[in-house]
Amino acid sequence: MEAKPLRVGIYARISEDRDGQQTATIRQRKDCQAYAELMGWEVSDYFEDVDISAYSLKAKRPQFDRMVLALREGEIDGVIVWKLDRLVRQHRDLARVLEACEPHKAFLASVTESINSRESSGQLIAEILTSLARMESANISLRQKRKALEQREQGVPPTNGKRCFGYDQRYTTVIAEEAAIIREARDRIFAGESLRGICMDLEARGVVGTEGAAWRGQLFKRLLTSPTIAALREVDGKQFPGTWEAIISVDDLDRLRAQLNRRPGSPRVSPARKYLLTGFVRCGRCDGRMFASPRGDGAGRYICRLQPGYPNCGKMSVKA
Repeated sequence: MEAKPLRVGIYARISEDRDGQQTATIRQRKDCQAYAELMGWEVSDYFEDVDISAYSLKAKRPQFDRMVLALREGEIDGVIVWKLDRLVRQHRDLARVLEACEPHKAFLASVTESINSRESSGQLIAEILTSLARMESANISLRQKRKALEQREQGVPPTNGKRCFGYDQRYTTVIAEEAAIIREARDRIFAGESLRGICMDLEARGVVGTEGAAWRGQLFKRLLTSPTIAALREVDGKQFPGTWEAIISVDDLDRLRAQLNRRPGSPRVSPARKYLLTGFVRCGRCDGRMFASPRGDGAGRYICRLQPGYPNCGKMSVKA
C-alpha cells in the first residue's frame, strides 16, 4: 500500500506591501510550492500575513495563529517557509511553532535554509537564525528612527502613508477646498464655537476626512493642533520649518493648541465606573448608542446624543 504524501502548509509574510500587489508573498508561495513538489509533499493549506511585522510584540498575525492551530490539531504535517524570518523574528513565536509541532510530530522546513526541526540540532539552528533575524530587525528599526529624526530636522514632509487633510499625498500642493475648511474651523474656534458643534456642521454639509469618514471631535482636534498644517516638524518639543506650504500660521497653531487643550477646573477622579450600562443601552427610537450624561442636579442618566459620525436622533433620555 502506497503511503500518503505528507500534508504541508505554506506560510508567507511581508512587513510592508508598498505597491498593494503582494508580489513578495506571491514569489514566496511559488518557491515553497516548487520545494514541496520536489520533496513529494502535498500542499493542503496556505497562510499569508500582509503588512504585518513579525518583530513587533504588539502586532497580531491572524494567519500565523491559524497556522499554529493547524499544526497543533494535526490538520497539516508540517509548514514550509521561504526563509525562517518570514515566519518568526521573536523566540516566543518560534517556541509556539515548535510546541505546536510536538503532538503530531509535525515539522518546520525552509526553502533557503537547512532546518530539520524534528532534531534538536535543527531546533538549535532555528533558534540561532531567529536571534539573527531579531538582531537584524532591531538594527533596521534603529536606522529608520535615526533617518526619521534627520528628516524631521531637515523639514522633510511626513511619510507615514496617509494623506493629510489639506494636502496631496506628497505635500506638493495645497488642496484649496480642504484648506478652506481648516481655516474656517480655526476662525470658528477662535470665535468660541465648540469642536463638537463644528464637526456636526461639517457632517451635515457632507465634509469628510481623507478616508471618507465623518469628522469626530478628537480626530479633528488632532488635525487642528498638528504642526503639519503650519508647515512644521517637531522633535522633542523643538520645531523645525518644513519645506511645504503652510495652511495656517505658527501663531494660529499655538493659539489653537492653547484653546483646544485647555481643561477648565481640576481633574475629576473617579475610582469606580458609575455608568455600568455604557455601551449597552440603545435608543428606542433610532437604535443608536446612548451616552452617559448627568443632569444639572447630578442625577445620572443616559441620552441619545447627536454626535458626528453616529446615526443618533438626539430625542431620547432615560434615568440611570
